[in-house]
Amino acid sequence: MWVGSHLRIESWMAEILFYGFFILVLWQGRKVLGRERTSLFLWGSLLWTLTVENLMVLNGAYDYFAYADYYCAGGSLIGGFSGWACMVLFVPLSISLGWFIFSLPAFIIADRLLPRSNIWLKATVAAVMLVSLDLLMDPISVVNEWWRWTVPGYYLRGVSIGNYIGWFFMLFFFAAIYERTVIERGSFAWLRPLEKIFFRRSTSDLKKESNQGVGRIFYFRTVAFIPVMVITTILVATIPKQIGYNRYAPFHNVFPKKYDQLFPASAKPAGLGAVVLADDDPRRVKGPRCGTTPVGTPQSPAGEGR
Repeated sequence: MWVGSHLRIESWMAEILFYGFFILVLWQGRKVLGRERTSLFLWGSLLWTLTVENLMVLNGAYDYFAYADYYCAGGSLIGGFSGWACMVLFVPLSISLGWFIFSLPAFIIADRLLPRSNIWLKATVAAVMLVSLDLLMDPISVVNEWWRWTVPGYYLRGVSIGNYIGWFFMLFFFAAIYERTVIERGSFAWLRPLEKIFFRRSTSDLKKESNQGVGRIFYFRTVAFIPVMVITTILVATIPKQIGYNRYAPFHNVFPKKYDQLFPASAKPAGLGAVVLADDDPRRVKGPRCGTTPVGTPQSPAGEGR
């Protein structure tokens, strides 16, 4: 941590906080929901978020590797220290645990406020609460360089609007899956034929199913809903893009042939307006901490860290 124009919190410090809060939330979740239900929520959320996050990084939406140079440890994907202690493929484990930390309380609050309501209404309330928390957390993360966005689009305080849309639908669908499968022990009509083939039995009523059996079905439904969630997010996220772009020249993503290579900062696509950040804007990258330019960082006035 160092003090300059603003206070910077290093990613490893954030990880310590995340792991600490994870223990507290897990402990309290077991008190409220019970050990089995909390464990299912935890492992299901890890499966859900790590899959989606890795897909988004591979797709070039954002990355966690860009700041290896900032730690004076190299500059390559393998040789440089990313600032995160534990990575699951391309995503820090603590990021998925952070989603669990915020999502479980949001789900429990929605469930307590609307005990007899439709699962989709509960899921909506929980998702709105989650997004309200992320509206605080993501700008803090951007300023502290825990990750960066690498796609063009409409940005709020350095964060893509698509991120908030994604957070909403991630808990919206996950909470509905969890409520219907683990709490109600019911089913989704569109998945019954596929589940009958996969599990070789009817899954319309899970009330007599063992906890282990419910867990298998819950994980299966989690995976089955991932394409639904991703497609829904992409479709809804296109709406703000129709309004306009306020960032057109993103950083180079760690994976090749992404938008910034097709449209470099010197070749602005037609119809996309440039945004020049003020020199004192905390979202503006001023350069690496070690006095060298990070590999792949364009020196465009439009560049900003995620």
